[in-house]
Amino acid sequence: MTNVSDNRRVLIVDDQQEIHDDFAEMLSQPEEAATDWLASAFVATEKRAFLPRFELLHAGSGEEGCEIVRRGWDLHRPVAVAYIDIRMPPGMDGVETIRRMRKTDPNLEAVIMTAYTDRLLPEIVGDMQSLHKLLYIRKPFAREEIQQITLCLVKKWNVEQELAQNREQLIASNQRLEAVLNATGEAMAMYDRTERLVFANGWYEKLIGATKDELLRMSPPDIAAHFKRRFREPKLTDKERQFITAGGESVLERIDPRSEPVRRLYYRRRTPVRDGEGAVIGDLYVYGDVSKELEVERMKVEVARLRSTLTAGEFPGIVGTGTAMQRMYGLMHRAIEANITVLITGESGTGKELIARAIHARSSRRKGPFLAINCAAVPEALIESELFGHEAGAFTGAERLRIGSFERADGGTILLDEIGDMHPALQTRLLRVLQEREIQRVGGTAGIPVDVRVIAATNSDIEAAVREGAFREDLFYRIAAFPITVPPLRERSDDIPVLAQHFVQKQAAVAGKAITGISSAALRLLLQHEWPGNVRELENAIGRAVLLETTDVLQASSLPPRLAPLPAERGGGEAGSGVVPTLAEAERHVLRRTLTASAGNVAAAAQTLGVDRATLYRKLKRHGLSARDWRLPS
Repeated sequence: MTNVSDNRRVLIVDDQQEIHDDFAEMLSQPEEAATDWLASAFVATEKRAFLPRFELLHAGSGEEGCEIVRRGWDLHRPVAVAYIDIRMPPGMDGVETIRRMRKTDPNLEAVIMTAYTDRLLPEIVGDMQSLHKLLYIRKPFAREEIQQITLCLVKKWNVEQELAQNREQLIASNQRLEAVLNATGEAMAMYDRTERLVFANGWYEKLIGATKDELLRMSPPDIAAHFKRRFREPKLTDKERQFITAGGESVLERIDPRSEPVRRLYYRRRTPVRDGEGAVIGDLYVYGDVSKELEVERMKVEVARLRSTLTAGEFPGIVGTGTAMQRMYGLMHRAIEANITVLITGESGTGKELIARAIHARSSRRKGPFLAINCAAVPEALIESELFGHEAGAFTGAERLRIGSFERADGGTILLDEIGDMHPALQTRLLRVLQEREIQRVGGTAGIPVDVRVIAATNSDIEAAVREGAFREDLFYRIAAFPITVPPLRERSDDIPVLAQHFVQKQAAVAGKAITGISSAALRLLLQHEWPGNVRELENAIGRAVLLETTDVLQASSLPPRLAPLPAERGGGEAGSGVVPTLAEAERHVLRRTLTASAGNVAAAAQTLGVDRATLYRKLKRHGLSARDWRLPS
């Protein structure tokens, strides 16, 4: 369909020039002479504005008229109304002209002009199918008749095109909505207050074994009986129920009609649907297949235990087996073998000190001391004495000799954490230590040799500090001889289940609790959180949850409130609960569901939602989401 707005193109097809002249005079607005101001003052405004400004097109034969219609269609400027003479010798007559025009543009409004006074239109046309959108007038015709017919048909054509466009947009919107509902992977259906079906997605039809049309024909008692034949309440232990449900959900078991029943379990959520004034107009039912949930949870616990065991044997305390962590492990092995100065970079909470300790523990210096100094935590007036020590009487309060960290770490490793915050004057002294391998105490004059491996760490952009002159360039190249970057937790979301299980075991042992696993609902919350505080934030969240948990499985309700799901995801869906998601929450929910269905493929998700990729990226950024968190590990 052509997208046309306010089309006023009118075509006249006749072999007589006087007919064209008559139409030009009848359908033109009256023009006022510039000098005849007195006469124009007596012409009514309504009469002058009676007709719009039509675009008149003229053809002297049927062939020429068909070409004008075809050209207009190709250029997306179709003809709205065509007046066609019935007899145009030689060549095709008006009836054949209309038939050919309709093959090009079926929306054309056609009016036959005829001098016959004793024949009806069906007799003239001879084909009932050609009577669609067809009128005829007899010559001679009156001025008002032509004006009224043209005005009405032009308006009719524009209204029909607008309705057709709106209908297409509505169909496209419904198709996108249906695609989104099917992309969630869950069965969804809405029933009104009389318990009759309003809509259902494809997963729902498959789940209950009936099409939407069949359900629409069923009465509420018939639907209830159908459900009883398909589902029953399963027998679950408390522990199994904790694993499966997130709270406010019920669990159903589908009855398999085959001779060897296969247990299929589904959670069911019911949420009231309200109109714009808040009145409940029905209920939305959502079903999700959790048949393999228990087995998957058991497998996750076992895999987590095995991974933790393997990792603990290599680098104690460091958990993770994803691609980013494997890359970091490779660098750690090289650093261990080379005994070189290492710079560990990473966001706060990623475990930089843990990495430094692991390198020391596997190196040839493992029998020597390991000292960690936070350069940002020690007051500026004391940091020099802390690192290099001082002689007795070196300054007020220095009553006796102090051995600094470099001397105490002799034969081992010293970690200079947050080195980017080190004072420029102290940077000069540190550079000398790295070059000369000796220190000088504050207030002293003698050089003291030290055999210390230096590992530096920072969560700041130290290269930017070098460019700004806040950090010595020569010192930077000394400490950055072998850089190791610790990936943030958002870039290793596939390690979250393993880390979570590790911290549950660790914190449960500290708290003296027998917590053996994590529920799927709790794990879902952990996976969907962005973790700005990285691994440290995750450990703190689980530590708090372990203290609050009263069962032997960590539940979602014990996790910090900031991890709580959206209202649409909580399930509570009992009638009267009053839980209605905001528009932003609903959009965020749909984005998550679509990314889940597309496994983080932005192009596929954008196609499903009916938007371009740029729009989808903007929406993801607005909601703090990242498609990579949904991508499957390679």
